Amino acid sequence: MRARIQLILMTFVWLFATPSQAEKSDWKTIQSPHFRVHYQRPYKVWAEASVKELERVRSQVLSQQGRALEAIIDAIVIDPFNLPNGFALPSSDSPFMALYVTPPQSDTAIAHNPSWLKLLVLHEYIHLVHLSQPSRYRARQWLRDMSDSFDLANAVLPRWVAEGYATLQESKLTGQGRLYDNYSEALLQTFARQGALLPYHALSHGDGSLRASAMAYLLGARFLAWLEQEYDEATLDAVWTRVNAVESRNFEVAFHGAFGKSAIQLYRRFIAEYTHQAIQSASQRTELEQYEFMQFAFAARDIQLSSDKKQFLAVETTQSGQVSLVVYASEKNHKAVEQFEQRQAAILARDPDDIPDTHPASFRHKKLATLEAMDFNGIYHPQWLDEETVYFVARQRVEHGWANALFKWHIPTDKVTRLSNSIGIRRFSIINEFLVIAERTEHGFSQLVQISLSDQQVIPLFSRDLNSVYDHPVISPSGKQLAYLKAAQGRGWRLYVTDLADSTLVGKEVPLLDDSQYVASPRWDKTGVGIYFVMGRKGALGIYHYHLQRDELKQISDAEHVFEEILGEVNNQLLFLESTPYGSKLMAISNWHTHAQQVAVFDTQGIVQNDNKQKTQALPIGFAQTVADYDPTLQDWSLAVSVQGALASTEVLSVGITGADILKHWSWQAGMSQSLFDDVLQGGYLDMAYRWGEFDVRNELKVSELDTSVQRDELGGFQAVQKAWSNTLEVSFAQHSQKWRWRPYVGWHMVEQRYQGLEHSYWAGNQVSYHHDQQQYSVDVTMDGAKIWGYNAGHEVMFKGAVTLWQWPMYINVSNRYRTEQALSVGGFATNSIYSGVGGDQQHVAELPFMFKSGAHYLGYEFATSWRAGQPRLFYARHQMDSQNFAKSWGIKWQMNLSQKVLGSAAKYAPAGISNMHLDVGFSRLSRDTQEDEWRTWFGLWHPW
Repeated sequence: MRARIQLILMTFVWLFATPSQAEKSDWKTIQSPHFRVHYQRPYKVWAEASVKELERVRSQVLSQQGRALEAIIDAIVIDPFNLPNGFALPSSDSPFMALYVTPPQSDTAIAHNPSWLKLLVLHEYIHLVHLSQPSRYRARQWLRDMSDSFDLANAVLPRWVAEGYATLQESKLTGQGRLYDNYSEALLQTFARQGALLPYHALSHGDGSLRASAMAYLLGARFLAWLEQEYDEATLDAVWTRVNAVESRNFEVAFHGAFGKSAIQLYRRFIAEYTHQAIQSASQRTELEQYEFMQFAFAARDIQLSSDKKQFLAVETTQSGQVSLVVYASEKNHKAVEQFEQRQAAILARDPDDIPDTHPASFRHKKLATLEAMDFNGIYHPQWLDEETVYFVARQRVEHGWANALFKWHIPTDKVTRLSNSIGIRRFSIINEFLVIAERTEHGFSQLVQISLSDQQVIPLFSRDLNSVYDHPVISPSGKQLAYLKAAQGRGWRLYVTDLADSTLVGKEVPLLDDSQYVASPRWDKTGVGIYFVMGRKGALGIYHYHLQRDELKQISDAEHVFEEILGEVNNQLLFLESTPYGSKLMAISNWHTHAQQVAVFDTQGIVQNDNKQKTQALPIGFAQTVADYDPTLQDWSLAVSVQGALASTEVLSVGITGADILKHWSWQAGMSQSLFDDVLQGGYLDMAYRWGEFDVRNELKVSELDTSVQRDELGGFQAVQKAWSNTLEVSFAQHSQKWRWRPYVGWHMVEQRYQGLEHSYWAGNQVSYHHDQQQYSVDVTMDGAKIWGYNAGHEVMFKGAVTLWQWPMYINVSNRYRTEQALSVGGFATNSIYSGVGGDQQHVAELPFMFKSGAHYLGYEFATSWRAGQPRLFYARHQMDSQNFAKSWGIKWQMNLSQKVLGSAAKYAPAGISNMHLDVGFSRLSRDTQEDEWRTWFGLWHPW
């Protein structure tokens, strides 16, 4: 009877704590025969277009390869970072993809596409149809159907294989893509001529060199295309068939059996041939006088000269990924030259027979100022307002993730001010202090706009559609004309010039050569009658100049560089930024006026293009589709197996089932726990959670029997059998700002232990988190406090702090738990069958046996450090009970969310069985007052709640 009353009460609270349908967010689902596309209302147009493209791509791939997936594929349309991206999670029964709507800019390797939507949909679908094929071995496929983690492990191929094949197919099926991209080809050809193409072992994840992480796509696709050319498409296709055979084979075995040689053998042959062809095709043009202006330490971009040309900006990225905005003096660093020569003279003075260092091609220019990213993410597209002030773009946290905003940096005071709301701004050009023209991306649409910084008014300059993307707005020196890039479906990127005094803003298209593909980095010349830009032709890049009045196009540079940006003219030199295998480099051309080659004179006055008349092309609909509210009851479920153990107590195997919908609105898990080699712990659990936005309702039902008398460490503590069941309901709601997060919560806990009646506890608490990041240092602090009434009355205070200095992290954790009547127990490891949260009576310490110590007031603290955030920590911990120190330990441990470590942001949407896997490993020296010091270890691979 009592159990029925408890169940009714729990259900009543659960139902009334859940928001009504009217309160739910605006997620919708478009259902087609083979896809479910989930989206929020602002992305409606993008989602509708994507589901049509998905069905079209499925038919195209089925016709080409004879492969398709029978399972319904879920896709979500989102924009979490204001960046172009996407991902696919291969699963034989729950395939999933995420489509990021922000389109790529003109100077990227993914800019050569029929449209961003088409390229992204095709690339991610190829991933799924390539990697999610079911195994033909029924027993193995049965395990894949039961376990998400086993399924994903069997679907994964080396990164270069997965990304290279998707890149190959994106290009073959569209005639565009990275296989046919002039920028990508120029990059690889240049690196090949310097012997810098990656070896096979570094192809998947790079070797830390510049652009290495992109080689899985670029080199991988070309290697696979070479295999199809040298052998045939059927032989390569046979590898994918062999991977999923009844016979168990990994990729290397499947490849060797299909080709008769290993992948590394054929890759080396491919690299040799590709390098030979690159050297043979090298340009012989040498009359240009070029010299190195400055070599950066690693990567640099967005270089901008000040108006008086005496200083320049550079956004630099270190090899470890730290970003900073640096101001350099344009003048040669005479002090650095003098110091170098003095060092060499001193060497020769000590040893006249020594041979001094070769004089470097350039010296780092004098650094005048540096801005580290603080309270924002990334630094992009800086522009000089005057000699002391810089505008730049950075990302800030918004409700759905991150979005770009405009900032101002006053260099003398080092003060940063946010100028605009988070409106998705990217490249921009300054009209005056309060007015800019910028490219803005919003909900997948790209548009040129005028932004008033005084009142945040945004005025569109052109109409928008999904198939048009804008970039690089640049105002002429006179302020009367605007040059910009635009990509339209089927036409690629084109350069336009418009008169700002013309209210219609009719753009004149700059004529380009018929064999050109890839246009980037337009820059007005100092006279304002011509424009420099980078253009790609025949797998190479060059710098070109177009004279507007004479309709004359000249090629300035040869094709021996990976031209990234054109800076402009300084002291009769034309500066440009190039990528090399050894870092970004600023180069100067001093005699381009006399050696520029005229390549075309156009009879027309350009092509007139009225952007306001651009319309979205209609896509044919050849299938039935429905639109409905997002349904969180569409659940994916999986077997969830956990293994945990500690030298001080026991080893536990937990077997359960876990489930969730794509957006994790409803999630649950149920299972049983059993000690493997003794009878220390037996238990079960049934946990449920409802989340919508920042609203969270959690219910945890735990049943356990704990026999402390048979633990491995029997010294100290209780020698008893404890049987208990408990049910906990907690409701919380989180709120965010730029630096702070507040999570107030209330909860209810009822527990019944052996020989005791049913007891209730209630609590209210608040969790406050603070985050401040300046790259060189960061601070993260979390304070969690709760007041408890009823059974287990008392309070709990938890403090977690982390400080990182130059990538060196330091941590402190403090736990303060107090009970007025019921005892707290300390020891054992956290497991799903025992409740240890707010209002619970157990404080887990893996070095100690279960229930090692009991009392009213527990105080524990821990100090830790590591060589890098996310890596194993060296720690020191002390534990007190009722003001008496009873244990201390030091050692090394590694605790992490394994799902996030492996999948990154994709873990948020991953199938239930792989979305919340944690790893907990430790090795420590334990000291207790009454026993000798001992070494202790523990291990856990589990699915915590």
